[in-house]
Amino acid sequence: MKQFKKVISIAILLILVIGVCGCGSKTPSDTVKNYLEQVKKGENGEFKNLLNKSLEETENEKKDKLSDESTKKIIGNMKKLTYTINSENINGDSATVNVKVNGPDMSKVMADFMQKAFSTALSQSLSGNKMNKEEQNKLFESMLLECLDNVTYSDRTGDISLTKTDGEWKINNDDSLIKLLLAIDPSAFNGEKTTDTNK
Repeated sequence: MKQFKKVISIAILLILVIGVCGCGSKTPSDTVKNYLEQVKKGENGEFKNLLNKSLEETENEKKDKLSDESTKKIIGNMKKLTYTINSENINGDSATVNVKVNGPDMSKVMADFMQKAFSTALSQSLSGNKMNKEEQNKLFESMLLECLDNVTYSDRTGDISLTKTDGEWKINNDDSLIKLLLAIDPSAFNGEKTTDTNK
């Protein structure tokens, strides 16, 4: 279960980092479009480079092949993301761009994984079959990969907020962006409450 949390945390981090690195476009809508296209490029874009850097910096990372495979599956799922920019609202050096997204529903992946992991752990406990930590990790990672193979896509609409800095629009890193793109609430991993701006 720690693997799932780690993979989701890395995906969230990468989405936020791309927002910081966002292209300096003329309009907020252009910036959002460029950003979403980078996310969709996955392995061929800046997203993959940022992913590799994040994996290198992740504490206790030991080149876990299955973890890398899970991350690749998330990137592959993000390539299928589609979006429509609905509107743009500029107020001085702040802007919001309303976007409709059809993307991977990671909350369903997480729920499916948690159900399978709990059921398996209970089953193992009741049967008296003791697994060592390595066997448990392999089993849980295998379950996570299966859940990622069965990812579904859902429509959601939300606002992406931007701030103009040094004459360039930059996407603000906030939980609503992650929730819009992954359909998962980052506060589920850190215990904080977020405001729901997605419709």
